[in-house]
Amino acid sequence: MKDVPKILKELTELEKLRGEVPSYVYFGTIGGSNLVKTRNYLTKAPDQPEIDIILNSPGGSPSDAYRLIRTFREKYETVNIIVPFWAKSAATLFAFGANRLVLHKFGELGPIDIQIKKDIETETEGKWSSALNVQASLLQIEARSREGMLEMFTKLRSKENREIVKIGRKQLAEMLLNYSAKFYKPLLQKIDSLELGTMARSLSEGKMYANRILKQYTETDEKKINTLINFITYECPNHGYVVDYYVLKPYLDYVIRSDENPFSVDYDKRLNELSIHLMTADDGKGNIIGFLQDLALKIKPNIIKKDYGQSQSTQTEKVG
Repeated sequence: MKDVPKILKELTELEKLRGEVPSYVYFGTIGGSNLVKTRNYLTKAPDQPEIDIILNSPGGSPSDAYRLIRTFREKYETVNIIVPFWAKSAATLFAFGANRLVLHKFGELGPIDIQIKKDIETETEGKWSSALNVQASLLQIEARSREGMLEMFTKLRSKENREIVKIGRKQLAEMLLNYSAKFYKPLLQKIDSLELGTMARSLSEGKMYANRILKQYTETDEKKINTLINFITYECPNHGYVVDYYVLKPYLDYVIRSDENPFSVDYDKRLNELSIHLMTADDGKGNIIGFLQDLALKIKPNIIKKDYGQSQSTQTEKVG
């Protein structure tokens, strides 16, 4: 990721506004290597009641999203997950497990329709597509077939055509069913039933982890949980669809804006600077993972003004 020192300086200003609450920076994918790094950091960190996790992630593994939030919730009484720009896909699952989910006005989560990489002869590295694509195609064919048959049946049985088409209702229905089957057969033959099953199973994984995290770590009403999961799985038009504060608040009481207590207007203004920077960054490539004081001291010791004293963790990593 470009401009790491500048990003860390912005993060440092945010942490100063939070007093004694440490900041953990998670800018990167949700996956095994970043999970291991995080667990190592937390193992060496002193016990404290609260932590701010500043999150920017395109997503990753649903299983690791659950493991990640479980790791934080087992160590801290209060976990605040702050999203200045985006936390998509599996990062949305991770964010669901916060005590407080803090969104900047340009902060967003996203759908949890699993993305699957398919081998395509014309693509050297394959192509990512939603697990919903095959299911959506099948549902579209089914819906169009039903609508088309009903439309034709109604039209042929209307008063103006009844005298011209002298045929009984049963026979007409059989003819239309036969016609519809032949018409859509070539399209249905293109759908691989095994692939359809694989996609359905992949979608179930995201849904089950969302349900598990929301029930395990929040007090959200079960009906709201089911409605929200259905929306972010099936009803969003694409994988990049913006799921922001205004979408989430009716379902999740613990979602707050970054200018609300225990945060502040000043915090929101600082977060806005970080949000703008992340929006214009290089698509989130590269990882910045770790406690802020460790990262800042590693990159540039004089980037921070306050005295952190003993480092939260004796292990640091190269970022950028």
